[in-house]
Amino acid sequence: MPPPPAPPSSTSQPNPSKNAVADTHSLDNTLEKLRALQKQTEPPKARANPLKGGAPTVGGSTHGDITATLSVAQRGAIGDKVRECWTKDAGALNADKLQVLLTVTLDRAGTARIVEVADADRARVESDPVLRAFFERARRAVLDPRCGDNLVPPDKLAQTGQPSRLTFRFSP
Repeated sequence: MPPPPAPPSSTSQPNPSKNAVADTHSLDNTLEKLRALQKQTEPPKARANPLKGGAPTVGGSTHGDITATLSVAQRGAIGDKVRECWTKDAGALNADKLQVLLTVTLDRAGTARIVEVADADRARVESDPVLRAFFERARRAVLDPRCGDNLVPPDKLAQTGQPSRLTFRFSP
């Protein structure tokens, strides 16, 4: 004797739904394939290539480097301010004659956040331990809150809210 039929479920839909939701992911894939198969009817339209990584153009330059927008006096003031926090390595020969090109990333308030060796001096710094120590001291001076805050005037910072970069040659 067969078992009695089960009572209908309270959660099941007895009638088919008129608003069935399709699997949008597979639907998008199908539409993309159909678009690719369509014959081209008009010439392609020119579009600008986006920057790699989606990085926005900052401060009027592709690299966000605001150095060129600063006057000679403003650049000198930055050097003087950073020099206040620089400490001389008494053991380094000719330390007062060393120089290193720095790339400083500033936040929206103009405070130094990241200090790196600029590409032009990277090989020299990596191969010379004395120059590397000199760079580290310069880096600490720029990142010191007494000397690295408000390095540039607010009107020179990138207007997009993105960080700005400043490149300068540090010499004691």
